[in-house]
Amino acid sequence: MRKINWKKNITGILIVLFSCLLSACAGYLYERPANEQIRNTVMVSVSTLCIVFAWFHHEQENSLDYNNALHMGRFALFLTGGLALACLLPLFPFPVWPVMALAVALSFFSNAFLGLFSYAVIIMFAVFLSEASVNVFFMYFISGAVAILLFRHLDEAFKVSIPTAVSLMLFFVVETASIILFINERLSWELFVLPVMNLCLTGLLLLCVLKYFSYSIIHRYRNRYQEINDPEFELMAKLKQEAREDYFLALHTAYFSERIAASVHADVALAKAGAYYHRFGRIYREKHGETASEEEILRRVCSENEFPPDIETVLLECVRRDFVSKESTIVMLSDAVVSSILFLFSKEPNAKPDYSQVINMIFKKKQESGILNKSSITIGDFAAMKQIFIKERLYYDFLR
Repeated sequence: MRKINWKKNITGILIVLFSCLLSACAGYLYERPANEQIRNTVMVSVSTLCIVFAWFHHEQENSLDYNNALHMGRFALFLTGGLALACLLPLFPFPVWPVMALAVALSFFSNAFLGLFSYAVIIMFAVFLSEASVNVFFMYFISGAVAILLFRHLDEAFKVSIPTAVSLMLFFVVETASIILFINERLSWELFVLPVMNLCLTGLLLLCVLKYFSYSIIHRYRNRYQEINDPEFELMAKLKQEAREDYFLALHTAYFSERIAASVHADVALAKAGAYYHRFGRIYREKHGETASEEEILRRVCSENEFPPDIETVLLECVRRDFVSKESTIVMLSDAVVSSILFLFSKEPNAKPDYSQVINMIFKKKQESGILNKSSITIGDFAAMKQIFIKERLYYDFLR
């Protein structure tokens, strides 16, 4: 039975109640007609109710980006903050609404669909309150949609220069086409003052959003991963002293896991950490006579050493042999290849095995066993991984 998360349920209810009260109060303060107040309140309330429902739906399907399923509060903060901002926007000329950065923030902390949906509701609310034309809505909606698409799925490389430049350039073009061309005045440079101001302000806010996103998600655990993935880290040093063979097996497995993760766009640092520590529970039980299960040992190790949450997930998938993530699958295949080749050399030190045949056999057995049925590795990833292993003949000779 799925456990009810009351904290998230209460957060969802509060979002809907806040949007309902906010839209009602904003209509009253701006002295909108009664029919418009009712329309605004109903439209915003129903829309936010749909957003909350969509959040839980995407959470259940594991289709939220990054680790957003664990942090509904971040999304709620930007959504309610955006609705509050929409109440203030009618006080300013609509050519200077700096809202495009909000679209990117909403998508960063949910996914592309929820980000676009939420952003559209915020723009709709602002247009209702300001009585702006439909051109204003579509101008900001299209520019926000473009920005969401350009910034989708950023990785640790965090290459944001081109998406930032393109999104701002297209925003300026769309704003020019939607506003300046419809002003009944002679074309002059003064007409571009407000759009340029908006462009600068939007660019500044976008950089702030990117900085926060980098700090809170992309590089949140970067320093910790660097420490954990150091072969001289405390746990690795202890492994080297107590189980030297397992230590070098972990190093070789990490070498392949790192290479393969980079080639199939998986989390390189996470795959490497999984390769280092996935056997730690078994080794600890053997060396110390520990009665606890491998899972319990790994959970304790992760807690005591403040491992990032994703590492524990990957390690437990490896122990349970329930491979779902790309990273745990990469660790499993890397371990299988390295262990098999080391075993061959231990039996016949001078043997010259056909590495291609060995690797093809390993991959065939893994595929036929059904162990990859739940894995997020694609057929293309699987083929690419096999080719990487086959091409590493010189490295295998180094293992002798």
